[in-house]
Amino acid sequence: MSFLRIISIDKPKGWTSFDVVRFVKRQFQEKKIGHLGTLDPMATGVLPVFLGQATRLIPLFNNVDKTYRAICKFGESTDTYDAEGTVTQTLDPSFLNTQEVTKAVYSFLGQQEQQTPAFSAAKVNGVPAYKLARKGMKVPVKIRTVTFHELEVESVELPFVQFKVHCSKGTYIRTLVNDLGLLLKVGAHLTSLERLACGAWFHSDNSVTIEQLKQMESDPDVPWISPLKLLNHLYTVSATSQMLTDIKHGRRVEVPEPPDTEKNTEKYAEYEFYAESKQIQTKVLDSGHNLVAIGYLMWENDVCYFQPSKVFI
Repeated sequence: MSFLRIISIDKPKGWTSFDVVRFVKRQFQEKKIGHLGTLDPMATGVLPVFLGQATRLIPLFNNVDKTYRAICKFGESTDTYDAEGTVTQTLDPSFLNTQEVTKAVYSFLGQQEQQTPAFSAAKVNGVPAYKLARKGMKVPVKIRTVTFHELEVESVELPFVQFKVHCSKGTYIRTLVNDLGLLLKVGAHLTSLERLACGAWFHSDNSVTIEQLKQMESDPDVPWISPLKLLNHLYTVSATSQMLTDIKHGRRVEVPEPPDTEKNTEKYAEYEFYAESKQIQTKVLDSGHNLVAIGYLMWENDVCYFQPSKVFI
């Protein structure tokens, strides 16, 4: 059985997310690579990368929250909302004070309507918006609903402010900074962005730099992240040899010791229990505790079955 390889890369400044993918492909001689959450070249930090068969797990994590540390500068607006763009307006921010800035940052807490930047990877009729923007073409306005779960102002040294953001998927920190500048009527742009975490499983502490990876001589030296750790929230079934044979061919199998959902509804809620359909999102392991498949448990005529959706053997 192939080992599912997942790693969290500390992306360096100046690299695109695809540059990281290209490096990992060469480093591990792997053709199929995928990642979570594209980072702009200017940004640094956590970029989860999935290799080979592990790329099939990516859809399970596409909607995870992100955590960032950002620094913005007041008094200058740019067309990209960050330091990579062209300055479009300059205003005097000298009247600002720490209390006013802090209050303005915290005013964004909760659900917000956010405009996608013209210079972004968001697609317009299949074409990345930034390609249209670079040609001077008009980019249609796109509004999306995002959530700022937590905002923490860490330091204010005007015209700069540093803050930490815990937000929903698809949030543009550049747009937050631009909106902050508009709110304070001085303009602002993002000067630094570091992603600190991607969901509950990928964070700065378990990320590895490109330079560190270059120095690792063998596969066992690499700090691979166990898929079982990532899928800890799924119910677990240990498969017999016969079950493995059926699952390998995509067939559903009867589960000999199913969970008692009638008595333990609250307990199994943590395993993505769907009360209406009586399904529990589930992972199956072999005798060596290797991930065999993911899918769901279902009941028919009081008999519990595991229906695989992704098989890894």
